[in-house]
Amino acid sequence: MALDRKKNQTRKRDVYEIPPITLRSYENDLNEGDDDVKREYEYVQEHQKELPISILHLCKEFIVPKKRISDKDERHNIEKKNSNDYTYGDIHKSVVNPSKFVKTAVIDVNFGVRTHECFGLLGPNGAGKSTILNIVTATMSQTMGSICYNGVETHEAKLGEVSMGYCPQHDILWKELTLREHIEFFLRIRGYNSNEAKEYATQYINASGLEEHQNKRVDNLSGGTKRKLSILIAICGYPERILLDEPTAGMDPSTRRLIWDIIKQTKRMNDSALIMTTHSMEEAEKLCDRLAILVNGRLNCIGSPEHLKMKFGEDYILEIQSDFIDQFHTEIVERGHLFGSYTYELDNTYINRAKYEVNMTKNLGSVFEKMEECKKRGLVSDYSFNQTSLEQIFIKLAKKQIVPMQ
Repeated sequence: MALDRKKNQTRKRDVYEIPPITLRSYENDLNEGDDDVKREYEYVQEHQKELPISILHLCKEFIVPKKRISDKDERHNIEKKNSNDYTYGDIHKSVVNPSKFVKTAVIDVNFGVRTHECFGLLGPNGAGKSTILNIVTATMSQTMGSICYNGVETHEAKLGEVSMGYCPQHDILWKELTLREHIEFFLRIRGYNSNEAKEYATQYINASGLEEHQNKRVDNLSGGTKRKLSILIAICGYPERILLDEPTAGMDPSTRRLIWDIIKQTKRMNDSALIMTTHSMEEAEKLCDRLAILVNGRLNCIGSPEHLKMKFGEDYILEIQSDFIDQFHTEIVERGHLFGSYTYELDNTYINRAKYEVNMTKNLGSVFEKMEECKKRGLVSDYSFNQTSLEQIFIKLAKKQIVPMQ
């Protein structure tokens, strides 16, 4: 009876209305920013009720006790500034309660996840990815904005009516239970009877190659096996919403590919909407239908992997290895007009390495010819000349990330 009452409860959350001046600022930023990000915002506004997960104007502030700021001048400088006047990672006055000092982790994030879609949320450490997942799962509350499950606000949804699986960044398991007992328990929670739970648990265990570990207590499992279990807990029973926070971090390549196959099968066989975070661009390309890159708490871009590569990947990257870097640059790049009339940027130079980024559409063959000549002469020992990859696009955008104050 206590569980039934809990399932029918709604969650009370202190979510504030966005002040008009802040909302105008957000709308101006959307109008002046990335076109795809703006279109996503408009789509979510129109289709909120149809989307398993929708996010509009999501913001999260974390309160910082004023007593932590011992320097009176610093405290005074914060007090006299406008609430919206801050750099990401700085302590500032709260937008919704200016008497409080806060750090803002997430700023006006907007996106929706469709059924049968795997949505990748990418970004450097400290960009706000895990915070967003914690808010979507109602593990923590947002400061402003709305999170909806098929148009129902999270704080109005009844626990028993929300179908969701979550694999957090750090495994949360009961050390006294076995691997099998965990899976059967979560299948029972998701509506399967005892016999069904046993049958389906066996299928998940066999598909994941965990037969020899199924009756081991969690405290006797390796870290990789615990991670597999956390993923199985999230997807078992095919919940309508599945959230995976760096699911394959630390796994060996063969195990990672096994998990990829399980995630692909989950997306294909059920009406689930998936959100996943990852630092692996290979994983993002293999699994995700669309990607959003988060920098400094904001969405910088959104679209399919192919779209993002077409949009941001017009450049070509020439990387060389040579004991004569300066000579190569002067003789081949500058005097020899390696890139013709196209402008280039010397991105990185090391003792015997250099990287050039050039926006080039024609005469690509001449670059290869000249580089092969340089190789024959011994001017360069090795080189590569490729179109910008998704990983290079991510690295370029991630450079904008400000390291937050501790």
